[in-house]
Amino acid sequence: METNEEKDIENALRAYGERVQFTQKLKAAQTHIDMKAMREDADAYRSEPAAQIRSLWQMYRTTLAVAASAAIITTFGSIFLYRSYQKSHQQEQQYSLLSKEIQAVKSSQRKLLNDYNGRGQGMATKPAQVSGSGFLLTGDGYLVTNNHIVRDADSVYVQSTKGEVYKARVVYTDQSHDLAFLQLCDDSAFRSMPPVPYSFDARPSDLGERVYTLGYPREEIVYGEGYLSSGTGYRGDSTAYQVAIGVNPGNSGGPLLDEKGNIIGIISGKQTTAEGVSFAVKTNYLLEALNNIPTDSLKGLPLRLNKKNTLANMPRKQQIKRMQDYVYQVKVFKHKD
Repeated sequence: METNEEKDIENALRAYGERVQFTQKLKAAQTHIDMKAMREDADAYRSEPAAQIRSLWQMYRTTLAVAASAAIITTFGSIFLYRSYQKSHQQEQQYSLLSKEIQAVKSSQRKLLNDYNGRGQGMATKPAQVSGSGFLLTGDGYLVTNNHIVRDADSVYVQSTKGEVYKARVVYTDQSHDLAFLQLCDDSAFRSMPPVPYSFDARPSDLGERVYTLGYPREEIVYGEGYLSSGTGYRGDSTAYQVAIGVNPGNSGGPLLDEKGNIIGIISGKQTTAEGVSFAVKTNYLLEALNNIPTDSLKGLPLRLNKKNTLANMPRKQQIKRMQDYVYQVKVFKHKD
């Protein structure tokens, strides 16, 4: 997306430069025109017949045409530049990341205060500034969310549907695809869970396919469903899908699943100028980013994704019940000057 915006700006500046060069050439040509002679000729022909006026037109029509062309090009060039800037500015405003800025998280603080290791007391005095969603990649505590959620974080915590809170370590970030990988197993309070019940499908999904997501636009998990409306994301981004699901700040980083319970994407943003239009990073870019994680970041242990999908033959309600324990609220703390 940033590349497309840079191209728009570059094209606008190039057009402006060409217009300036053309104007300079016109000014240079006009300096060679004897304007005094033109006025004298005009005075001489003022009282003459129409034939002499036509002669005057024939003599200076090239100069007048050039001057008119310069005025037209300058006018339309200015309009083009203004509209290009206006369109680019509007497009920037049409895409919204779904991080949720938090001033006070009262309901979660009550849960955190009951946390046996006391971390809730510290979080109660310093509420999270940003929150989003994330979901487990493996039962032993590796989790994925969006990079814009954890960017510039001093500390990151995740909270389960049961109110359990764990400290997370940022293992790796992929800024180009807005992905971040966290590790919960560094926290001694975390206990490994059974293998995740869903699998990861990197194949292209079909338009119209029914999909759903789980996330935390509120302090409790929220379900949303819809369909795949485009094979590309915002402004034709080939790394994302466009999805007809209503999402809100806090949904960012949540999973996007097909009807069989396969992960096909990660919710990342929405279009502010259209109701119910959201975007999700495709799963194949998630897998690509996983392969780029340095071995030492994983402490020498390979990260193996589940290939067995136990949700495939379940009705939707049962899928949600099985899955919601693997979806977390991500809370980020940043230093305030």
